Order: sequence, then structure tokens, then C-alpha cells
Amino acid sequence: TSHCFPRPYNQPSMFIYIFTGFAYVLTMVGGWLADAVISRFWTILGSLAVYFVGTMFLVVSSFYCGESPPEVHLSVPLYITGLCLVAVGTGGSKSNLGLYGAKQFPEHSQNLDQKLKAFFHWYYWCINVGGAIAVLGVAYLQEIHPLGGYVVICAAVLLAGLVFIVGKCGLYEPDEGQEQVLSIVRGIVSASRRASRPVHRAPGGCLERWLDRANESRAREEVDDVKQLFSLLWIFLCFILYFTLYSQMRTTFLFQSQRLRLPRLSGTEGMDGVFLSVFNVATILLMIPIMHWLVYPWMARMGRDLPSLERMGIGMLLSVGSMVAAALVEFYRREQVLKGNVIIQHISNQKISAADMTVFVQVPQFLLSGMSEVMTMVTGQYFAYTQAPMRAKGTVMGLLLLMWGLGSYFSLGLSALFNAISYKMTGEEWFPVELNHGRADVFFLFLAFFMLLNTVFFLFLATRYKYKTYRSHRLLDDVGTAEDVPA
Repeated sequence: TSHCFPRPYNQPSMFIYIFTGFAYVLTMVGGWLADAVISRFWTILGSLAVYFVGTMFLVVSSFYCGESPPEVHLSVPLYITGLCLVAVGTGGSKSNLGLYGAKQFPEHSQNLDQKLKAFFHWYYWCINVGGAIAVLGVAYLQEIHPLGGYVVICAAVLLAGLVFIVGKCGLYEPDEGQEQVLSIVRGIVSASRRASRPVHRAPGGCLERWLDRANESRAREEVDDVKQLFSLLWIFLCFILYFTLYSQMRTTFLFQSQRLRLPRLSGTEGMDGVFLSVFNVATILLMIPIMHWLVYPWMARMGRDLPSLERMGIGMLLSVGSMVAAALVEFYRREQVLKGNVIIQHISNQKISAADMTVFVQVPQFLLSGMSEVMTMVTGQYFAYTQAPMRAKGTVMGLLLLMWGLGSYFSLGLSALFNAISYKMTGEEWFPVELNHGRADVFFLFLAFFMLLNTVFFLFLATRYKYKTYRSHRLLDDVGTAEDVPA
């Protein structure tokens, strides 16, 4: 909503969805590059370099925007170019940083499974420490000095790259074979067409039988890798709707915050609703140690150590609860607006009509969202790493994060569908840009209903999934559906 952008482009939720979708779609490319073209280290370092250049464009754009009068013809194209470069940098780094860290544990390590679980918990914890600093520090700085905020971001990316280079000294460097997943798939298609011997019917269905036809002329490990990729794809497809709901926490939840009574801070008219996402970050920072040190060990001692897919299913149910809580808040907030109990708040140089209700009524929905994130996303990264074929881990992690990007685009589609249905029924759109003129409470329930159906389907897939053990580029074990892979 910067004054440097023309009025038709002042739709922050749409731009967040587009940018997030673009960035996370590119994670698939970043993962594939590290698996099949260049090493993981150079993929990460090159991505951080592109990320840094993108933030420099944002700094220059903010400088021109701050001129009097603002140089709109320069600031807008510079800003869009910067965002695109940041998205490219995100795509290459996001899908590989966690994998590079997890690879520091050699295959022969004792208690490897527990070490990997701990690593992904603390890796995600560190990500959210950075998020808390960004929300509490950088976002506040940008409110009072926009150029200074972008300079801090640029310096942080540069520092991250330098730390990554220095930290490489003394690290364990695994021998990562390169696997051309796309060429393997093409080879299997060609081999299955040439295969003449009939194959017995397999319990896996048509796809399973089609892949088995290739075993005559392709290495069995390659065929098994592709089978596993298809199995993971079915699981990951359920994440599209989950990330659709997750994106609401970064968009619609914050717009709802701005239309509730915000606390006053010295030097500002009101605390921007973006600070409310601190509740979500604080929940993650608190819940990760509690789950890792207390809850999961206690469940293991009780003989009820939940497999990864069950944990993710519980996280999805918590996201449904978060949507229901948000719908209740929006219902009562809208009632206050209709009764005229409103106040005017000045946020980011804009006047916003807000209900005379404290913004802290949103705490339950942010807490549920944070708990869901710990159960689903942290476990999801561990699951993707351990269940991916050894030489396709970057591709699989990129595939998981790709669902995040698709979820952002799916948000746009679902909101358009919801508006089309409401317009046909009532002649009005119930999810407009201005929440005071719509029925966002019904939209939240609309999302919760679809997410509940999605969770049921996910749990059905979880009961049929067979966990795998990979060591030294080979599938060693198939441990069934009941428990996680042993260390």
C-alpha cells in the first residue's frame, strides 16, 4: 500500500500470495539443481548472492520512493525486480539449507533418527527466531524509517552468506551422487514401452504395474526411487490446502488485526497488526522445546510414539481449529461494526475503521496456528528428508515446499470461488479487500470445512503409507505403516 504504487496495485494480500507462490514454486528448481547439476553448497551460496542483489534493488527502490516528490517511474520497477530476485534466491536456498545441515550427520551415526528429529526442530526454531526479529525489529523500523528497514534486511542477507562461507570450514562433506530424476523417468517410460513380457498384477494398482514393466531394462533402484516419489506426491498434495489456510495467518488474520483495537505505542498512533503474528512466532518458539524435550519423550515412554504422518494429521486438525476461532472473532467483530462501535486507527499512513474490541481476542487463533505449524511443518521436513531417495532429497524437499507456493495460488482461487458463490446468492461479494464490508467469518468457515475433508483424506493415505529406510543410496528396509523408521 505504498504511496509510490498506483492505486490499482494497492492490494497487499494478492501481492503476498503471488510473491509467496512464485518463491516456493522455484524451490523445486533449487532442489533439482542441487541434486542433479551442481553441489548443494554452491546452490545455496549462489541463491544467497541472488537474494542479496534483490535486497539491494529494494534498498534503491525505497530511496527513490522517499524522494520529494517520489520517483515513481524508478521505484516501482526496481521494487518489482528486487522482489523477483528475492523469490529466486528463496527458491534455491529454502529447499537446500535444511538438507545441508541434516547431511552433517553421517549415515553411520548412532541414534541417527533422533539426531535428525532434533536437528529439524531446532532448525525451524532458528528460522522463527529470525522471524521474531523481523516482526519486532525490522517491521517497526520500516514504519518509522522505510529505507533503514530495507538496509537492515540487505545487511542481514550479506551476513548470512558470510557466516555460511566461514561455517563451511571443518564441516562434514557427504559424497552426494547426482541423480537425474527427469532422465530416469524418461528412461522408465521408454523401457516400459519396450518391455514385452507380461507382468503379474501387483497390489499397487496400474501405476505400480506400469513401473514394474521397466525392471527388465532399468536398474531396480531407479524404478523404486520413482515409485517412492509418486507415493510422496500423494502425501504432499494434501499440503496444498494446509498452506492455503496457513497463508491466512500472514494475510487475512493481520487485516483482521488492523480492524480491532490496537495498543498504542510511544511515537506511533497504533501498533500495526503485523505485531500480532508475534503470538504465532512465540508459540512456535515455546512449543518446539516443550514438544521435543517433554511431550514426545513422554509419549515414547508410554509406548505411544506417534509416527510422522499422524503428527502431521493432528497439526492439520489444529489448523481447522484456528480457522473456527478466527470465524468466531470475525463474527463478533462485524457485529460491533454494524452497531457503530468503531474507532479510527492510523496504520501505515492510512485511516482504518476498527471495531472497539481488543486485538488480543485473536490470541487463540494465533496459538492454534503456531501449534499446528510445529506439528505439521517441522515434522513434514523431517518426513521429506528421511523418506526421500538418497540422491533426490533436494528434489523432494523442493516438492514439499512447492505445495506452499501452490497453496498461495490456491488461496486466490478459493477466495474468487467464494466471492462468485456469494455474489450469485446475495448480489454481494463476501470477501472484499475491506473486511468491514464483507463476511470473512463465513469465508473462514468455508476454508475450515474443506480443510476438514482434506485431513480425512490425508489420514486415509497415512494408514496405507509404508515407511522406508534409505542408506548408501539404496532402499534397505520397508517397515510397514504402523511406526516410524528405526534409527
